[in-house]
Amino acid sequence: MNLTMELDGRRADWNTTVFFDISLPVSPMPSTNAFFLPDATFTAFRAGSFVGSVEQGGPCRCDVVTLAPHGNGTHTECIGHVAGERYSLVSCLRESIVTARLIDVPLVEGTLEKITLQALRESWDQTIFTDALIIRTGAAAERRSRRWSGTNPPYIDVDAMEFLHASGIRHLLVDLPSVDPEEDSGALAAHKMFWQWPWAPRPERTITELICVPDEAPTGLYALVFNAAAFDGDAAPSRPLIHPLVLR
Repeated sequence: MNLTMELDGRRADWNTTVFFDISLPVSPMPSTNAFFLPDATFTAFRAGSFVGSVEQGGPCRCDVVTLAPHGNGTHTECIGHVAGERYSLVSCLRESIVTARLIDVPLVEGTLEKITLQALRESWDQTIFTDALIIRTGAAAERRSRRWSGTNPPYIDVDAMEFLHASGIRHLLVDLPSVDPEEDSGALAAHKMFWQWPWAPRPERTITELICVPDEAPTGLYALVFNAAAFDGDAAPSRPLIHPLVLR
């Protein structure tokens, strides 16, 4: 199906059947993980003689799934991540389809690898405004099964995040486990800068982490569909899909 949306005052066409899946699934198999959070588990439900496993002789599959959204696969989070229970993703994420730009940003080595303001400025073409920015920093194969815990993963420098805030984007997606360092004594400075918490809260904004952008996806303009699960918490597993946009 062909659809049309407006992008910075111009018509943009996209096809619902043409897309790149930029998510990492929540899986019972060994997969990406971060922050020393436990891996997701899928356990067949049992009650009396019933077993929720076709393989074990049950009539259907019925799993009890345990997961930690911030460490098991792609997840979309809201300001409640730093502000607490007053905000939940189901109330903050009010857009299901938005315009987005995919960019490649090199990681700058130093004490820790990070996305710097200079690297972001040099990689981001801002001639056309989009609602979301998708940042790819590495190859997909390296992202699909990487175990990030205890490795001091790359992050976004606060100056770069201040620039992102000033740009006006509402949604940020990164192929890193977090926009902040693994160890920062709980400061979460980049998260707070993006959400302007607590000085001028921006609950309409979201951050999606642990994405995995296929290498063959070209940089440029897309329609982004979040596909976030309806979790009444600060974060939920999501399956963002990006559909190439054609400007008219």
